Amino acid sequence: MDKSGAMGENMKNGKEKFTVVLSVALLVAAVACVAVRLPGSTGQNAAVAAACFILPQGTAADFLSDDEQDGTAQDASSPVTGSSSSGNKRTESTSSETVQSSRQPSSSGTSSAAVSSQLAGNVLEMQIMDSGDHYGSVYVKNSNKNHSVNIENELKAAPAVKIKKDSGPQVLIYHTHTTEAFSGDTRTTDKTRSVCAVGDQIAKQLQSAGINVLHDTTYHDYPAYDGSYDRSKVTVENYLKKYPGIQVTLDIHRDAMHRSDGTKLKPTVVVDGRKAAQIMIISGCDDTGSLGFPNWEYNLRLALRFQKEVSGKYSGLIRPLSFCPRRYNEDLTKGSLLIEVGTEANTLDEAEYSGTLLGKALAGVLNGLN
Repeated sequence: MDKSGAMGENMKNGKEKFTVVLSVALLVAAVACVAVRLPGSTGQNAAVAAACFILPQGTAADFLSDDEQDGTAQDASSPVTGSSSSGNKRTESTSSETVQSSRQPSSSGTSSAAVSSQLAGNVLEMQIMDSGDHYGSVYVKNSNKNHSVNIENELKAAPAVKIKKDSGPQVLIYHTHTTEAFSGDTRTTDKTRSVCAVGDQIAKQLQSAGINVLHDTTYHDYPAYDGSYDRSKVTVENYLKKYPGIQVTLDIHRDAMHRSDGTKLKPTVVVDGRKAAQIMIISGCDDTGSLGFPNWEYNLRLALRFQKEVSGKYSGLIRPLSFCPRRYNEDLTKGSLLIEVGTEANTLDEAEYSGTLLGKALAGVLNGLN
């Protein structure tokens, strides 16, 4: 081989070695990126258990959330099973039409024994990171087409809530989907294992802060799931008629999220050395003026103050606020919120702990509104 040929061969070998080294370096970086995001690896930064190139900056871009539906009829012919959590999570009526969902609990087994359905499939634990519009630590995901939100200005505007401590009921906690459960149960009629247990923890914290609370655990989604929001609306209206001093209504749910391959997501964060289920506030908007929901701005103002309080007290606990073109009975007061606590993949302990933290933060907000 002549001198020029040898030089060319050496350059070729050098390029191949460089390519191998670069590939190894990228692989190590990817593994490290996953490692630092695995739950429990770095305290409150314990986060997204997926490679960074799948979930850029921890935004969980590839998960599908079983979003709150509004005015969309679903096929109610299929009973709920453990694998049904990949379907639409819930449906809300915006008029008098019947609402339906594919996640309808079976009407059988109405004895005293608890009725439940089990979670099936793989579970991925992760932390959903901040995304969307933001001001300071307050993040908002706005899905409206006709309404933007100036977070800074709305935080300065006072909510239409006036709390009277050690007085009559000021807060009503209820559950449109009362059977939503945790620890692998998608649904259960055992209220000690459902969202009702989370509501108990919220109520306990508010009560200890001198804020009188009512916690309603009426089944609105059992034995029939269809029309859950219509039934919970009647419940809330009855309480408001009996106790007109109620300032805030909280509809406590749990979410359901999955990846495109069907893997269920378990959103968690470590707070003070203990694992908690991440929470999300949903604040609706009459985006097109067709929902009969004229006072949605007041709910948003309360939601943003609550979002700020939680994010300031408990880093990573709260997901971006969902500001969406929905109603969810939030038209009934000027202090109505829907709150998602974890998913069915979270443990009951994680969800109850989040309820405790949520209650403490909410008490801080409400005690400043008097």
